[in-house]
Amino acid sequence: MRNGGIGIRLATQVALPAFLSSVASSNELVLQILAPRFHNSAGINNQLFVAAVEEWKTRANQCQLPEVIIKQRAWDAPLVGVAMEVVLSAAHNQAGIARLNAAAAPHSGAFLQTLPCSSVGTRLDDASLRIAIALRLGAPVCANHTCICGVAVDSSEVHGLSCRKSAGRHMRHSALNDLLKRSLAAAEIPSRLEPSSLSRSDGKRPDGMTMMPWKQGRCLVWDVTCPDTLATSHLNKAVTGPGVVASEAELKKCSKYQTISQTHCFVPVAVETLGALGENANAFFADLGGRIASVTKEPRDFQFLMQRVSVAIQRGNAASVLGTADCGINNLEEIFYI
Repeated sequence: MRNGGIGIRLATQVALPAFLSSVASSNELVLQILAPRFHNSAGINNQLFVAAVEEWKTRANQCQLPEVIIKQRAWDAPLVGVAMEVVLSAAHNQAGIARLNAAAAPHSGAFLQTLPCSSVGTRLDDASLRIAIALRLGAPVCANHTCICGVAVDSSEVHGLSCRKSAGRHMRHSALNDLLKRSLAAAEIPSRLEPSSLSRSDGKRPDGMTMMPWKQGRCLVWDVTCPDTLATSHLNKAVTGPGVVASEAELKKCSKYQTISQTHCFVPVAVETLGALGENANAFFADLGGRIASVTKEPRDFQFLMQRVSVAIQRGNAASVLGTADCGINNLEEIFYI
């Protein structure tokens, strides 16, 4: 998942690193059990292990063994890296490269590790989960149709993520702001959304503000944005690396709220549609997760926070995609394979 997959591996992909790490980790015990005369042909000296190591070097394009040979991840990571390079080299357009980069960004696949629980809002319905997986893998999302804005939409349906006329395009933004407000409350920091006491030079208000100091005696002011990774205007930057589009959106937010940042601790929170975070958003969520953990004494609160953020993004993506079709329920089911 950390390299852009969905956590489902072939047995042939994990068999080699699993065997190598198993033999290496049990080597000391094997030598204790066997008589000294068998030591030269047992454990890591076994012919099968030596042959497996040579096979691993060939597949992973490595000349040396991993530093920690008892861990399966140490053997597996180079193999995954080679597979990732093959997939990237096979991408036939900028959108494919941008999608792969974003899918491999930290926390972009956190929704795949989330326990589905309706009572805490971490359960995705079947249609939302199918759309989330399809967008992550680049698989067909829907049948070809015409968007309500008049644009012809192909099976990838990336148009719906940024269509201004989509009925669900505001859901991601609202869901993230509501999540931030509740997370701050969990850290015992009261806040309010769209404070009327603050405004930019153009009269627009930020998304939220804390009612008590956040850092250096200043109250926190945040503003959320969800740039589309695969938007045509973003592809040139998205292909350069994960989170680049989000980081650029954060710079624009800082410029717009320059006046407010002189008196408050302003944090732009940019999360791309495919889950990649901007630099400020990443640091802010880490700080917020740590503050929640200090209150609840639960060390996994940061992971839980990122999972809820990821679920909110995927749920908003599904609403945006489904909101591009101006038709009845029956036609909607046919277009989106519901």
